[in-house]
Amino acid sequence: MAGRVDPYRQMRFMLEIDGIVKAGFSHCRVPTASSGVITYREGNEPPTPRKLPGLNEYGPLILETGITDSSIELFEWRTLVEQGKMDEARRLAAVVLLDATGYPAARWTFREAWPSQYEGPRLSAVADEVAIERLVIVNEGFGRIAFAQSDEESEADSERTDEVEEVPTGTLPRGVGVPQGIDSLVGKSHQEKKVRNKEKEET
Repeated sequence: MAGRVDPYRQMRFMLEIDGIVKAGFSHCRVPTASSGVITYREGNEPPTPRKLPGLNEYGPLILETGITDSSIELFEWRTLVEQGKMDEARRLAAVVLLDATGYPAARWTFREAWPSQYEGPRLSAVADEVAIERLVIVNEGFGRIAFAQSDEESEADSERTDEVEEVPTGTLPRGVGVPQGIDSLVGKSHQEKKVRNKEKEET
């Protein structure tokens, strides 16, 4: 059907956390972003209060993963918070949603992220399950970035082989899904795409 656009599946995603190698998680809950509502009314106005935006609130990023040797990094990250080493604990984190072919489709980048809670697995001698640990990561703002493609890139995608492309890293591009307070960050992947498009126009 011409013009059909299918939504992305939720089953393929990766995590990027500064200083942590582990990228695979079994569950990931992308947080909510909301603004408080302040009501105000003056006596000479109609009997309906105004609705003014209050503080912006960003929920936690919740991750679950099976325990492996490499997952110790998550617990060590949490330990930095317990030791009061917040300069080391605060990091840039990103959730990357992949399309059906394994290429980046959408990206959420989190500012000043740090683990506020660690939950170990529930162990049972009679259970036939994977041991899961849970990490709650708070942040001070996040934004979503779309991996926009030009017509030429889209056509090239249809001719791709099984080559694996590295998931792009970097911070939020200015003015693209950027909440207040992080519009000064510049995204590496966004800048590289602009350079590629400019080179195509010149050739």
